[in-house]
Amino acid sequence: MSFKKIISASVFAIMVSSTAHAADAIVSQEPAQMASVFSWGGAYLGGEIGWGWANSKISDRNSNGSSDTLKSNGFLGGVYAGYNFDMGNNVILGVEANFDYSDLKKSRDYGFQNTLAYTTKSQLEWSGALRARAGYAIDRFMPYIAGGLAFGDVKTNYADSAREFSNSQTKTGWTIGAGVDYAATDNLILRLEYRYTDFGHNNFDFGNIAMRNSVKTNDVRIGVAYKF
Repeated sequence: MSFKKIISASVFAIMVSSTAHAADAIVSQEPAQMASVFSWGGAYLGGEIGWGWANSKISDRNSNGSSDTLKSNGFLGGVYAGYNFDMGNNVILGVEANFDYSDLKKSRDYGFQNTLAYTTKSQLEWSGALRARAGYAIDRFMPYIAGGLAFGDVKTNYADSAREFSNSQTKTGWTIGAGVDYAATDNLILRLEYRYTDFGHNNFDFGNIAMRNSVKTNDVRIGVAYKF
């Protein structure tokens, strides 16, 4: 065999061996895994606590039309549940309901010439809402706005030296707010929210005393929910 043939055979063998090794490397290399994208769609259930501020305007419906505003603040806490619909393009729509116990109450004494004439008291004992939500997903953050129907138990008391009356009514009104949800894990959703609520007014009579109580609240809440 000539020298040229030996060289040619050696080069061919090297090329065949290199091609085989390259093919093995391609076959053994696994495709890269795509990072999972969090989905906001689905149902969730959570608990919340917060602090609220209430303005209760108690007015006399008789001819003199006198009024006073009782300002209170206190703790609130309860549960909420809802469902999110992923509409695409990062738009999230949803519905949500909540129910909370609240400790918003205030009383005031009224007197004349250092003599106690009467006392009034306003209290919001519990409240709830049914709201629609609209949010924009930024990966695991979702800022949103929400609003809808609100309801709550408004209790008003009146007492003077001779008598004492109490009126309790479940009132309906409206609420609006904004907040942000954060998906700490695929199932654990944290929340910070502000809400304004107007419970309207209730009219009632204490004997010959005709009164009205109009209640509005502001509150800040934090919550933790489990997403199913």
